[in-house]
Amino acid sequence: MEKQFKGAVFFDYDGTLTDKDAGIFVPSPKTVEAINRLRENGYAACLATGRSLKYVPKFDINFDILITANGGCTVYNNKVVGEKPFMAETLKSLTEYFTEKNMIFVLENYAKCYVNLPNDKLFNKMISMFNVKPTVFTPLEQYSNENIYKILLIYRNTGDIIPLKSGFSDIADITVPNEGITSCDINPKGVSKANGVIDVCRYFNIDIKNTYAFGDGENDRSMLQSAGYGIAMQKHHPCLDDVCSMVTGEASKTGIYDALTKLGLIDKF
Repeated sequence: MEKQFKGAVFFDYDGTLTDKDAGIFVPSPKTVEAINRLRENGYAACLATGRSLKYVPKFDINFDILITANGGCTVYNNKVVGEKPFMAETLKSLTEYFTEKNMIFVLENYAKCYVNLPNDKLFNKMISMFNVKPTVFTPLEQYSNENIYKILLIYRNTGDIIPLKSGFSDIADITVPNEGITSCDINPKGVSKANGVIDVCRYFNIDIKNTYAFGDGENDRSMLQSAGYGIAMQKHHPCLDDVCSMVTGEASKTGIYDALTKLGLIDKF
């Protein structure tokens, strides 16, 4: 019999547990302690990130459930309990287009991240912005048709995203980050972090009313909307305004702690 939880709390990583603009690349000690106390109180702590687990830094939180690739893969105790990979023909169409346009792409699953142009200066510049080391990535030549849950695409010019969206929006969902960053996440059509929320509730028989979701970006909207209670960080995308029940403080300060105490999920310390 699987572990029983009072409820589940979902945490985005970039911009929620961390803040690259403030130079915070791992959760603060206050955030770590708050989430560990949440777990002690019987709630499942769930990491819900757009990243592959391969480039989530190590820190002192033993998350109960890992939702990676924007909801593409949900893992509990090293076991995949929910997955939504690309269909082979969709993946082929996308990668052929990226190759033709000389774009950098990373095919991501739970265990590996395959990059087509590992020595490209733009690739190394982009990953350094998020404090990710090149050694995390495997050359595309070693890919052998495993399931792929997400594509990280790095393009040369901001205008490149326009034909990409118009040409592939019927088979893929494309999430563009903040202005000035020429990269995007690409998932199979209809896959989002809300899928991870559904996976967890179904697997552990948790009532959706007893779920809470923290996020800051466009790719968190579905998660905040589907959870029983959505919490947006102080610095958040405007698209979260109509789906959040609360706005808390910054990731670099005590935003997570403040919200967990206000919600009565942990005591003040």
